[in-house]
Amino acid sequence: MPYSVEYLEEPGVVETVYAGALSTAEFNAAVVATADTAAGLLCTRFLSDCRELEVGEHSPTLDIWALAEFLAQLPQGTFEREALLLPAAAAAGEDIRFYETACRNRGLDVRVFSERDEALAWLAT
Repeated sequence: MPYSVEYLEEPGVVETVYAGALSTAEFNAAVVATADTAAGLLCTRFLSDCRELEVGEHSPTLDIWALAEFLAQLPQGTFEREALLLPAAAAAGEDIRFYETACRNRGLDVRVFSERDEALAWLAT
């Protein structure tokens, strides 16, 4: 599976780790698994570890835009903030930065980080 989802109890964060090139179906499954985990725990903070993410054959631009739109429509108190760890692949990094911009343009508190410790510290504030 190109993603995994787990709850990090100490910082109180749902972490999704992505690896390889995701298809649209895999991306959507990861979003659903993340949302289900968060809802069950009443968690509103997220860490998306994209360090091993690669660009696949399809362009994720529409997927990214649709996810930002979806998150902006969630009831207040469902999504507080999300930290994203940048991937090594430059093209995938551009997609992550686009997601950050799309979310921030909709008033969502999403930030990109290159260091895991920095991301977790920001999520804890």
